[in-house]
Formats: sequence, structure tokens, C-alpha cells
Amino acid sequence: MLFYRGKNSLEDICAAMDLSRFYFINNSIGELLSGNEIDFLKQSVVQKHYSKGQNIYREGVYPKGVFILNKGKIKIYQETFEGTQQIMNIHVQGEIIGYRPLLCGDRYPVTATAIEDCKISFIPKKQFLQALGKSSLLSNMLLKFLSNEFTVWVNTISNLKHRTVKERLFLNLLILIEKYRGKKKWPVEVTLSRADLAALIGTSNETLARLLKILKDEKYISVRGRTIVIQGQPQEDRIRKSLSGLF
Repeated sequence: MLFYRGKNSLEDICAAMDLSRFYFINNSIGELLSGNEIDFLKQSVVQKHYSKGQNIYREGVYPKGVFILNKGKIKIYQETFEGTQQIMNIHVQGEIIGYRPLLCGDRYPVTATAIEDCKISFIPKKQFLQALGKSSLLSNMLLKFLSNEFTVWVNTISNLKHRTVKERLFLNLLILIEKYRGKKKWPVEVTLSRADLAALIGTSNETLARLLKILKDEKYISVRGRTIVIQGQPQEDRIRKSLSGLF
């Protein structure tokens, strides 16, 4: 069996595991835009549509603005020397992306690609920086985002280096549960290509396939095509228990 059998109760184990070091959803920007703090910025917003597989921006290009994801999901990744992808994050509805290099006057260090059809609000660089100078709420919010996302990136890199593939898969399943949960709490359906899931946890498609088969056989998950289904809280708790004492 893959999961850990320890002395602590399952409730204690699940309560003790804090996922906030490993993922962060910066979706409060939409609340700010819906208020009156930066009304003038709303006139500059351009609505864009991106099809699945289309790039929102590419690594090495200077930013022309920031993007707020209204619908769909986006993967953020770097290409390795071997030509494969290492996915660093998956962004979900409500999140703002591409703001850090814009604030730094730097090029994008990653590529952003739609993994579903996406609706996005684009804010041009000039207007966004003007809003940042006028709104203390916006500047404080972005400072918080930068701090939290730096912590997540450091821990992501550390996990890729020091954790086993099995441990990385379990951890990312827990993160994906939170990101794909939506309004309906259970079941959670994670629709992600096997190549993208392998690139997220840093392994080969073959190794991922073997591990998913074990998880399916041991009733952690069920699988429908590209969709991984976590049926309910008992399955999530078992995944958490398997990581007891590791994080």
C-alpha cells in the first residue's frame, strides 16, 4: 500500500498539513476591480479570448500589460534544455498573471498557455502602472501576491529536487483538488493531459501512468479518459495521510 500508517488520527494528520506553502490563488484582484477604488482602470480593460493550446505570452518577451483570467485555466512553464516542459503553476479563474516581470521591467521568465478555452481581461502596461501609483489597495495587494508566490516557487523548486515522484504526485493532486474544486465540492474532476500532469510533477509519461494505475487500483482515484476523479473527502484524506510527516 502507498499510504502511511502512523499512530496519529487521520483528523490530526489532515489538520496539521498546511498546503499554503505550495500553492496560492491570487483571485482577490477581481474584487478590487469590481469596487470604486480604481474605476478609471476599467475603461482600459480589453476582453480577449484564447483557444486551448494558444499562448498568452512567451518566455523572453517583454510584457505589454497584465492578464486577469475570467474563465478557463492556464499553465505556466519553462522549456528545458531537452525541449520538454516543466510546468511551474496552473492558474485558475480570477487570477492575475504576468505582473511580476512588468513591475520589474524584465522579460517573461516563463510561457503561459491556455489548457482550456479562456476568457481574459487584458490591462495595458501604462494604465496598470498608473493605477498602481494611485491605489494603495492595489499596490499592497500585489506586494502580498509577490511574497506568497515567491514562497510557493521556492518550495516548488525544492520539491522537484528533493521529493520522490510519488510524493510530488500526491502533493500536486491535493493542490489540483483545491484548484479544480469549483462550487460543487464533490466529486472533484481534474481534467489535465497526462503530458501536462507529468510536466507538473517532473516525471516521464510512463512513470506517471504506472503511478496512476496504482492509485486507481487502490481506490484513491478513478479515471475517465483525461479526467482524474476524486470522489469525496475520504479519498482526499487518504492522500493527505500518505504525506504525513513529509511536509
